[in-house]
Amino acid sequence: MISKILITLAVIVACMMMLSARAKPKLKTIPNPVAERNKKLMRNAAIAFMVVMTLAAGTMIYLEVDKRNAIVTVRVINTQSGTSKSYRVKKNEIHSDGFTTMDGMQVFVAGIERIEIENR
Repeated sequence: MISKILITLAVIVACMMMLSARAKPKLKTIPNPVAERNKKLMRNAAIAFMVVMTLAAGTMIYLEVDKRNAIVTVRVINTQSGTSKSYRVKKNEIHSDGFTTMDGMQVFVAGIERIEIENR
């Protein structure tokens, strides 16, 4: 019997809570002009920062690619005889054991030879 009373009271309390929650008027929020201005300022600053960082990254990539594709003069010197031969080579085509010239010729360097690179 007591359980029926407790269940009835619980239902009544739940109904009252639902009605009181529904009866509350919605308050109109008035935006703070200073806060809105700060939000716009921060958003514009973030966009400007991203633009500057994108331009800086693009410039760095361009300069790196330009440096790698620079044409240099490579001299291969035989240390025993002292003879040397010069080649025109792109900088990114130079490896530890040889290089590929501008004409497409592959040059392999022997252990007794050394390479000198002249930048223009």
